[in-house]
Amino acid sequence: MLRLVYLGYVLLALALSALTAHTAPTLPAEVAAYTAPLFGIGHRIAQNLRSAGRYLFDRRDLRTENAMLRDEVAWLKEGNLELKVEVERLRRALEVRESQAPNVVAVAPVISEDTSGLYRRLILGLGEADGIKVGMPVTSSHGLVGVVIETTAHRAVVRTIVDPESRVGVHPADAPGRGIAYGEPPAALRAELPVETQVAIGDLLVTGSLRGLFPEGIPVARVTEVLPRAPGALRKVVRAEPLVKFGLLEEVVVLGKL
Repeated sequence: MLRLVYLGYVLLALALSALTAHTAPTLPAEVAAYTAPLFGIGHRIAQNLRSAGRYLFDRRDLRTENAMLRDEVAWLKEGNLELKVEVERLRRALEVRESQAPNVVAVAPVISEDTSGLYRRLILGLGEADGIKVGMPVTSSHGLVGVVIETTAHRAVVRTIVDPESRVGVHPADAPGRGIAYGEPPAALRAELPVETQVAIGDLLVTGSLRGLFPEGIPVARVTEVLPRAPGALRKVVRAEPLVKFGLLEEVVVLGKL
């Protein structure tokens, strides 16, 4: 019986000390002498349990916070990347505006390429709804690309300068002599210039006047070959390599019509 009473005191002490040591009951002196160590142990156990509980809750909150921070960092990285892409796009448009023509209409993505037959044409991801119209010149920071020949609400077709139907007015950048460059598939130009034109391999050809399609002075191609002149020929013929690598284009700059 005494053992049961003693055990009950012990359990009561542990339970009360788990709440707080200050609310522990005042026991008879002869009992308190035996139970005091148990109260101390119970109090320490309760403190350890409370500390462990707080630790577990803190860890759970910390994991939630870390997950939120990771999501925020990923979002910021994505936003930063998009901003860099947009800044680079605007930089190229500004470069074209400063070096080639001031009337930039849009920077359009190249979404596909039509190389069926002998044609060499690009499909843009913008169209009439974005202000793009047939006849608008298309260029890049490297040089002339071509001209818009078809449009829908959200698409446009560009005939590149190497297309066999292409005609571009050109002249040497550092010499007089206006002529016409014809597209010569798969990736070259054939330019006919006045016979008196001083032109050599490596010379830069830039846009000249051809029915007002292209602004003056846009880089087009570099001469790779000066063909021998046939007796009595009235034109000098050269072959040239476009400055633009059409298969690598990801976006182009569309200019307003002259």
